[in-house]
Amino acid sequence: MIVGHNIAKYRKLKDIKAHDMAELLGMKEATYTKYERGETAITVDFVQKVAGVLKADPFILLSASPGHFFENITNSPVVIHGSSTYQTTNEQHTTMMLKLMENIVAVNERMATILERKG
Repeated sequence: MIVGHNIAKYRKLKDIKAHDMAELLGMKEATYTKYERGETAITVDFVQKVAGVLKADPFILLSASPGHFFENITNSPVVIHGSSTYQTTNEQHTTMMLKLMENIVAVNERMATILERKG
C-alpha cells in the first residue's frame, strides 16, 4: 500500500493524471488506480515500468516512507524530510537493490510452492 501511495504522490508531482499514466503503461485507468490504492499486488516489474515512465529511481518509489516527501530535482533522486535533503541512491545501488528484491520474490515463490506441496 505504501508503494502505491508513493507512486501516486510521485505521479502527481510530475503533474501526470492517472488516466494518462495508465495509458503510458498500456492499461486501463481502473486497473492502474488499483495499484495506487494497494488493491492489486505491486511487482518489481511494475515498479520498473512506472519508474521508467516517471523517469524516477525505482528505489525511491519502493523506499520512501510515510511522512517523507520526495521529488526529482535535476534528474537526481532525493528524499526531503522536514528541512533536510538527502541523496538516497546511485545507479549501481538501484541495480543491486532491484536484484535483491527479485531474489526475495523468487525465494518467497519457492517457499509458497513448498508449503503448498506439504499442505
